[in-house]
Order: sequence, then structure tokens, then C-alpha cells
Amino acid sequence: MKNVSLFVLMVCLSGIWNACAQQQRNAAIPTVGLYAFHPAGEQHYRFWKACGYNTLQFIDIAVSLPRAEHPAFYERIAKGIADAQRAGFKVGVIIQSNISPHPQQWWDTFNPNDKDSMAMRLDDIAKGVRLLSKADFFSFFGGDPGGAPVPLGRSGIEKWMEMSGKVQAIVKKEAPNAFYNANIWAVTHWDDKTINPFYVDFWDKEVAYGKMIASNDRFITKDCGIEFPLHNYYRSLAFKAYSDAKRDPEPYPVATDVEKLKARGVKHLWGWAHFLIDEVDDGYTGYSGQKHPTQAETRYLHRIVSDARNAGLNGIFSFTDGPGSEIEAMNVYAFGMFCQDPSRTPEQSVTEFAGFIADSSSRHSLEQVIRFIENRSTWEASIPEKYQVKKFDCSLKDAGQALQALQAVRANPQPAFPLPEAPGKYLERLRSRLEDIKMKDDASISKN
Repeated sequence: MKNVSLFVLMVCLSGIWNACAQQQRNAAIPTVGLYAFHPAGEQHYRFWKACGYNTLQFIDIAVSLPRAEHPAFYERIAKGIADAQRAGFKVGVIIQSNISPHPQQWWDTFNPNDKDSMAMRLDDIAKGVRLLSKADFFSFFGGDPGGAPVPLGRSGIEKWMEMSGKVQAIVKKEAPNAFYNANIWAVTHWDDKTINPFYVDFWDKEVAYGKMIASNDRFITKDCGIEFPLHNYYRSLAFKAYSDAKRDPEPYPVATDVEKLKARGVKHLWGWAHFLIDEVDDGYTGYSGQKHPTQAETRYLHRIVSDARNAGLNGIFSFTDGPGSEIEAMNVYAFGMFCQDPSRTPEQSVTEFAGFIADSSSRHSLEQVIRFIENRSTWEASIPEKYQVKKFDCSLKDAGQALQALQAVRANPQPAFPLPEAPGKYLERLRSRLEDIKMKDDASISKN
């Protein structure tokens, strides 16, 4: 009889869990964020808010600046925090780890076993937290930048958690109203900074060390959230490495990982999908060192948001360059809207955004132009075919046709959405992108 009762209880609990999981998959993601790097202005904040964002992150890079510039830097970030909070955002600050101070390069690190260097770095972190104490939360960063300049293996990950614990204590003292997260992006570099991300060993270790950190119930607790990089869900460089190795990546975290953390009372379980909105391609499709023209990745943004939702994460972030976010306006819009509405499609987002930019008579033409540009994105070109998303249906066959279609588009004189710049300026950005595609296509034809 006891076994029957236990079986019935397990069935009931399973049904409740499945119902809750399904409800979450059909709901908005609670925390929708942008790592904005630089504080922006009111026009950007209005745009981001209308897209559904409610959280921003800035970064403390004072360690890489001359000490004489620290006061002005912290004054600017503190003002940015206050401005963004007045605009209705929760605001966090990313704290870098064992970065060597100026005049070293921003990527240079010290050996975390060097007690004097560590003490100096923690003292500087304390000063920064004190000056930015009005922030709503602080996130301690993994690697890239950060990591071990000498091979430390697994002990390096332990050393990173040890440093994180000390930073958490600093935040508790200097900013007692703020909460604290550990961001495990590229924490593998604390094993050894020279582990090459062009090979699967790096990405395998990202998963293994992520599991190791998350399973440590003395580290990730109700008082310490975790930000997952989601590399193996979307990252072009990870997909390329696994394709070269003729293997499939292991997605991490999955729903069972997240549920275990929720059961331990961990409050902040966020995805930190740095790339995609700003369309970084890791430098191997022709744009290394160049500023990317405007384009769109709505199909890939839709996929990563769906994956984060299905994993049960209660927050997700991507990156935009603060005041420069008008370059990625289509992506910023789509990402925020996907987080709000799981039923929304990439096609719907492109159609809506085209309607904000173009007048009613030319909206369809602009929609086809955006679809063409997305089908030719450098992000798509950087991903092995196996991991690509099905292309948009599009009536435009080449960049010449797309330029002709764009020529007929008329800017919307009264957009029904608070855009970060005038529609006409965005149309000029699209023209530059199409001219860039055409130039590359013409060069390819001439070469062949």
C-alpha cells in the first residue's frame, strides 16, 4: 500500500513539475537585459524600455586606466547608473577579476597565487564598489579578460571561486542593498589562459567547469546567483570547433541543471549570450578589426531565447555598445520582444520593425530588404551549415536587387515606436550594408 501511495505521489509531483515547466515556457522571461558597456542617453533608454528590457549592466574597467582618470570614470558610471535607474531599469556592474593594472594591457593578468597583487586588486575592487554602491547588483566575471597566466588546472577554478567569495564579501560590506552574481564566461582561462577557443578542448572545459561551479552548494547559493554563457547553444566559434572535430556540442545548462539550482534556493539563473545582437563573428569571416555594418540575426536570436526559456532560466542578457545601439536596432528590438512573447516569430518581428521605419506604401519592400540582409549575415556565414537556421523566404536574389528595392522605400514620418534614431538614418545604414555585400560579391565574381 505504501508503494502505491508513493507511486501516486510521484506521479502527482511529476505532473505538477511538468505543468509548471510548461507554464514557464509560455511566459515572459522575467529579467531581460543588455550588457551596454557604456551608459547611453534618454533616447536609447526609451527604445530599450519599449522593447521589453528591464535590466542593464555596465562594466568597471578602471583597472586598465591611469589612476588619475579613475575619479572621472567612476563619476561617469555612477551618473549612468542613476540615469538608467530613473529610466526604470535595474542596473548592475560587471567586476573584472585578476586584471593587471595600467600600464599593462587590458587583457594582461597577474598570477592569482601572488598575494600582494591579489590584495592590491581586491582593494581596488572595494574602492570601485564603494563608489558605485547605488547599483542594484554586481557580477564577478570569469575570463577573457581574466585567467591564469601560468597553468593551474582545476585548482585555478578553485582559486577563481575563492576570489569571487572575497568580492562577494566586499559587495556585502560596501553595497549592502545590492545582490551578487558569478558570471562563468570563459572561466576555463583560470585553468590556463592559453587554452585555445578554436579547439573543442576549451568548450568541453567550459561545460565541465560550469558544472563543477554550479554544483558547489557552498558557492552558488541563495545569496550568489549564476550567469551562464550558453556558448554551446549559439556561439559560432564553438559550433565551428565542434564541426572541425566532427562532434556535437553539449548544451549547458539544461532544464535539469537549472531545476537543481532552483531547489537550492538560487534566485538569479541567467543566460549571458554576449554575442548575436552585435553580430560579432570571432574574426574569421572578413570583419576582424572592422566595425560591422547594420544587419539582422532575428532567427538566431529567436533560437537562443527559446533555448534559454526551455532551460528554465529566469533572465537573459545580450550585448550592445550603449550609445551605439542604433547600429543593431533590429536585433535589439527582436531580442527584447522574443523574451516577452514566446509565440512571436522572426518574420513577425521583421514585419513590425519594417513598419516602424518605412511608410505604409513601402513597408513590404523594406521587409524584403531586411530579410535579404539577414540571409547574408556574417554571423550566418560563420556557422557551419549543420547548425544554421532555415533562411527567410525572400523575393530579392542579389544585392543589386536589394539596393533597387531600398531605393523605393520611404521613411515613416511618424513611427509608432520610440526608435533610437530617425528612420531615414536607419535606411542609410541598410544602404551601407547592402553596398558592402555587393562589393564583396563583385570581388568574389572577379576573383573567380
